[in-house]
Amino acid sequence: MNNWIEKEQPNKETIQSFKKDIKIDDFLCSLLLQRKVNTLIKAQEFFRPNINLLHDPFLMKDMKKVVEKIENSREERIMILGDYDVDGTTSTAMLYKYFKNANYDILYYIPDRYSEGYGVSEKAIEYAEKSRVSLIITVDCGIKAINQVDISNSKNIEMIICDHHLPGDQIPNAFGILNPKQENCKYPFKDLCGCGIAYKLITAHNSLSENPIDISIFLDFVALATISDMMPLIDENRIMVFHGLNIINSKPRIGLRNFLKSINGRIDESKISFNIGPRINAAGRMKTGKIIVDLLVEDDVNRANILSNEVEFLNQNRRRIEKDVVNEALKQIDNERFTNIVYGEGWNQGVLGIVASRIIERSYKPTIVMTESNEHILTGSVRSVKDYDVYQSLSDCEDNILQYGGHKYAAGLKIKKTNFDIFKNQFEDIVKDSVGQKMFKRSFSYDLLIDFSELTIENVKIIRRMAPFGLGNKRPVFRTNNCFIDSKLRFLGKEEQVVKSKIKDKNGSQLPFICFDKKSELVDLKSSVDILYNVNLNSFSGQDMIELTLREVFIKK
Repeated sequence: MNNWIEKEQPNKETIQSFKKDIKIDDFLCSLLLQRKVNTLIKAQEFFRPNINLLHDPFLMKDMKKVVEKIENSREERIMILGDYDVDGTTSTAMLYKYFKNANYDILYYIPDRYSEGYGVSEKAIEYAEKSRVSLIITVDCGIKAINQVDISNSKNIEMIICDHHLPGDQIPNAFGILNPKQENCKYPFKDLCGCGIAYKLITAHNSLSENPIDISIFLDFVALATISDMMPLIDENRIMVFHGLNIINSKPRIGLRNFLKSINGRIDESKISFNIGPRINAAGRMKTGKIIVDLLVEDDVNRANILSNEVEFLNQNRRRIEKDVVNEALKQIDNERFTNIVYGEGWNQGVLGIVASRIIERSYKPTIVMTESNEHILTGSVRSVKDYDVYQSLSDCEDNILQYGGHKYAAGLKIKKTNFDIFKNQFEDIVKDSVGQKMFKRSFSYDLLIDFSELTIENVKIIRRMAPFGLGNKRPVFRTNNCFIDSKLRFLGKEEQVVKSKIKDKNGSQLPFICFDKKSELVDLKSSVDILYNVNLNSFSGQDMIELTLREVFIKK
């Protein structure tokens, strides 16, 4: 039998009570109740996110003194130091644009992934010293930069840290720290990304300005970062992403326009996740994240075109390298093992994390992909599967690890090259012992079991208005049993792995569908199927049409 799990359902009495207030179909009420939207007021806030409901930034620990420090540094030079990923580069670009507009002497710095690594480097501090910087503001990094902050302080360069990562046992001796996860911080929402925290900073600073501006124009940055960093799209994140997406669609900034030209239809969270976000990240993976900040702050169209073309070249190169490494890595997979641990000389460090995720799609196990950082050291990216704490497993074999960091589902590490086989076997044994003899098995959850007749145009429009979708508000997945797929299949794409056709439920209702990577399952299919799917609304020639995206297919024997 398939491993499909139905989400917890609200009881009938609750549905009917809610329905009286909101006046929509039962299954839509169930979808909202599953998302803890259980009153008319909450429904209104859910469907029309109100920017005025964002929390007071001064509730964040150190905010007042940080803003005062920045204001008192008007006559001094300030440097923004951000990470090289989407969150870090958008944060850097936003702070630079805001403070430049406020007439600050401001510059920015993005560390090199390969020569400096993640976070605050000594090289960055040396650059700040040479540039006569007196204040560094970090974004999306810095919460564990204990030694680096001390070095900066010794050079009379103060530091403000804006970071959303979990603090360690020791806190850096910075002038101020903006991080809702730090001890004794009473800020009510803890799941902001780095750019979200940076937005709170400019919100607070702007509120005290003699000439305040409409800072909502920067919410496109926050939307890009929040989605790309896979933060939960609830509470403030939902509000900021909702309005940020509207900006991207209505008035995209010059640096993004070339990225958007190749995308059909409205830019939503999925197009950022799978199209725009990877493009931005490609720069940091293949060359330098600084080019992204250069692009995002650029106001000249011609210069922006040059930069975006360079980013596109880097992205195409990233895709080619990623494909080659995935193919090489898959050859090393042993189906009898509980883990995937692969190593290749000369693999690009920038694609290791992506490759690990791709391998999990094919072989659902905790996965580590490694390559040489020098002739003696291997660097690796670690990715896990649902409900398995890979970080704990790394800590259990830290005697064979030089350095590691991360969280439950993703981490990075360095080991001695000579220890590869020892580490590989130790990690395998730890994972095997922790899960017993039962191999990892992918499961799929769905929201509701429905018939196609419930998917009217009006109902699908309401479902679409539940966006933006992401962690905490996932795109609804429906189940329908005993369906029959039309034998007339269309195959699209370079390798013809995209399938289009029609599908009919047991009551005779028929809808078109699209499906990815399930060609072999659908060709010459004679029996009925149960399906998991998302529902979409497409417009052709001014006419709305419902289309299903099949996620999983269970063939009846």
